[in-house]
Amino acid sequence: MLHLFVKDSASWRPILKITRFYLPTKIIFGSGSLAQLGSEAGKIGQRALLVIGSSSMRKAGVLERVTKDLKTNGVAVSVFDKVEPNPRASTVDEGSEIARREKADLIIGLGGGSVMDTAKGITLASSGTESIWRYVEAKVEAKEPVPSLILVPTVAASGSEANNGAVITNWDTHEKMVLNSPYFFAKVSIVDPDLTLTLPEKPTAQGGVDIFCHLAECYLTAAEPSPLTDGIMETTMRMVVESLPQVLASPNDIKARTSLSWASTIACSQFAILGGGAGTMTLHGIEHPLSGYYDIAHGDGLAALLSAWMRYTFPVRSERFYRLGEKVFDEVDGILATEKWLERVGMRLRLGSLGIELERIEELATCAERTAHWLKYHPLLLDAATIKQLYKNSY
Repeated sequence: MLHLFVKDSASWRPILKITRFYLPTKIIFGSGSLAQLGSEAGKIGQRALLVIGSSSMRKAGVLERVTKDLKTNGVAVSVFDKVEPNPRASTVDEGSEIARREKADLIIGLGGGSVMDTAKGITLASSGTESIWRYVEAKVEAKEPVPSLILVPTVAASGSEANNGAVITNWDTHEKMVLNSPYFFAKVSIVDPDLTLTLPEKPTAQGGVDIFCHLAECYLTAAEPSPLTDGIMETTMRMVVESLPQVLASPNDIKARTSLSWASTIACSQFAILGGGAGTMTLHGIEHPLSGYYDIAHGDGLAALLSAWMRYTFPVRSERFYRLGEKVFDEVDGILATEKWLERVGMRLRLGSLGIELERIEELATCAERTAHWLKYHPLLLDAATIKQLYKNSY
């Protein structure tokens, strides 16, 4: 996972055997911690653009509560509420224009991974006048000053609150790509599990799969694992495996919700690579074209591909899969255990049921190879032909 957090890590892989821990974000975690947003924001900025998704934040009364808190602490607030799943570059650009017009010195992302990634993109693009996609293509650089960033996740899933990566989609080309920037580290992230209590069953399950995959991909592909890294990942994966069914059975179980929120924050952060033994997130790389073309939920795409990806990787990492079964599931076969867990949480999916067109999988595979350059660091070959076969096996 080091790839997400160092400047020269566009390949999504550890460049050196030296482990470098860098997380400049203040993380405030716990039930009720949202109450600290206003005071924290007041220390950082005076004019905030609050980025949210659908009307859910309005319906739950959270938006009114947050804006009142910010104003009480001397922070003027404008709201940008047009974020969609798999956020578009065009949406980021629209929000950036508003941030410039309002002279925002603080961007606050209140929502799931799409909202937080959009807020990150707005933070960067609002410093100039170029489209965020120009930054994705590495054709322009940030212009100082860049607004500060605060993130408040309302879904246990992406872990965007604890890293400097954002995933942006160009809907014209259907390219869904990762952008890393030092400006994407939030000054403060407030993780309040109470905000996840009203999340419906389906996005809760999708988020749980995303958390599991953030860990399992790096765990299973690791060439030089370490006891510390293994221990962190195994514990966190076990938290997800045990907590997700509990939450689905009892949505108001704040203890289980808290475990999922902890796992989400840890799984895609520097914490998960302490010890130096982490591999590459190649499953994410082959999923991105699916949600980039078809706008399906990222967690659904991962769930549909996970079994085929595991079975393809097994021959060269069999000991890792057996260890996964033992340490995470208390079973012998890590692949079968994962499949049974997906079934249990209602996420044993197939690409066909998600509306993926079989005749387009060659185009999708070519897109994956072109946009996810870190696929070349998978333990086995992951070229377009191989990815096409994985799509077929998942159909």
